[in-house]
Amino acid sequence: MSIALAHFAFGAGMTTLLVTFLLPTVWYPRTAILVGGGWAMVPDFHWVSPIAKQQLHRIHQTSPVTDVFWFHRVWDRIDPTDSKTVAAVLVAFLIVSTAIAEWRQYRSPEAVRVAYDSYLDPESSD
Repeated sequence: MSIALAHFAFGAGMTTLLVTFLLPTVWYPRTAILVGGGWAMVPDFHWVSPIAKQQLHRIHQTSPVTDVFWFHRVWDRIDPTDSKTVAAVLVAFLIVSTAIAEWRQYRSPEAVRVAYDSYLDPESSD
């Protein structure tokens, strides 16, 4: 069972790549990335749930549906010992995916130029 940070980092990293390459015009992309990280942690809700802890834990352990949450079950099986090394690798993945997203965004100077020109044009403010 990977630690929560590992699940969050993988979910946020994958959401970053999804937003960057498949949904570049989505509103509030940074919020979507945070939601993607939280989405990856949903199956671990049994740790803090005030009700039905045993049932939620059983679903967490046995249901393949938990893989819908950014392969949560796969990561729990890959890392059964809560390894800090695996978590560090996934945090590094999040950092690299963020760098790729930033690089791609800044490599589109035409869109940036059009936005700045329309914003800074003194004639359009009249």
